Amino acid sequence: MTGTSAIKDAARTAIDAAAPALFDISTKMHAEVELAFEEFKAQSWQCAVLRDAGFAVEEGLGSLKTAFRATVRSGKPGPRVAFLCEYDGLPVYGQSCGHNVVAAAGVGAAIGLARVIEQIGGEVVALGTPGEEGGGGKNILHREGFFDGIDAMMLVYPGMDNIAHSRTVGATRVQVAYFGKAAHAAARPELGINALDALLLAFNGISALRQQLPSDVRVHSIITKGGTLPQVVPDHTTAVLTVRANNAATLKQVIPRIDACLTGAALMTGARLERTWRDTPGRALLSNLVLARSFERNLQDLGRVTRPRDELSGAWSGDTGNVSWFVPTIQPQMAMTGRDVPPHSHEFHAASVGPAAEACILDAAKAMAMTAIDLISDEEFLREVKAEFTCGAGAFADRSNSSSSGA
Repeated sequence: MTGTSAIKDAARTAIDAAAPALFDISTKMHAEVELAFEEFKAQSWQCAVLRDAGFAVEEGLGSLKTAFRATVRSGKPGPRVAFLCEYDGLPVYGQSCGHNVVAAAGVGAAIGLARVIEQIGGEVVALGTPGEEGGGGKNILHREGFFDGIDAMMLVYPGMDNIAHSRTVGATRVQVAYFGKAAHAAARPELGINALDALLLAFNGISALRQQLPSDVRVHSIITKGGTLPQVVPDHTTAVLTVRANNAATLKQVIPRIDACLTGAALMTGARLERTWRDTPGRALLSNLVLARSFERNLQDLGRVTRPRDELSGAWSGDTGNVSWFVPTIQPQMAMTGRDVPPHSHEFHAASVGPAAEACILDAAKAMAMTAIDLISDEEFLREVKAEFTCGAGAFADRSNSSSSGA
């Protein structure tokens, strides 16, 4: 990637100049957490900064009122690169996934690339994708055509390590309900059918099953209704279970085993089971290795020490996974906390503001902008990215077809 040093310097300088605005976005989102598809303030804060930076901004995309798209076109041929922004929080746990950092870094990367886009050609897009936490906002935007024409996209997640070629796992979810028969729990318990017993037996069966599941599989769940009064035999209980695995084939094999635990508990207690599995499980992230290697080099140029990903350790899921099979994508992880501070915790929420979070925002924005400059400036590099993407998506299709025919 020769001849791009001065261009990258200019992009980094633009990001540094925008730092106060980026930190302000992040801090506001942290202080006023908005849940999935309710992120009107977060949308307006990001769009205001992008509009001030010269972007053409659309607030509200298709059916998603809190989505946005901000664009700067060079007027010269070249790839269209998108930086994705996430900004919803979790109930109770706030910005415990660091989406305020994700958003600020995405806005910063777009501003950095926009500063040099006239020199190198192409187009820069900042795409606001709401509702990541269980809402699948990217899936909706993809169905409605808002990822069409994008040549590559990226976003960075704060975490415990610097991992350029990161991963997410496939996931699905099942809503569970057991229906029993109410009775006085002391006077005539024999006349009741205990729906809570059914739910607990199902949970215990799944806990025992975990010993025989592949090492990459994760099953976790919550009881959303356990009964009404302790003196009444519970006649209605509900729960939500999430099942994750590295690939679609493993997930497909595991789902019937989980379902057997659910049905077995109903048979043992006499309760009636109703469950609804998600129609289409979420896919694992198709991380583009060629693009990730460029990001890693740029991150190292910024002074960050990187490490390879661990294929066996637990990983999160997200709606980037599905879209990554249609657009060359990377979703690197950036170290922001110590290894004793996991995402989706109160401690991670607290760590999502302050000096470490601000350093994460700037380094993530710069590394993404620098990687985009490599992509736009080097036609051979762009061809390699697309060739790997075509090969990877095709291999996935082959595996999916073979597993379906053999089931």
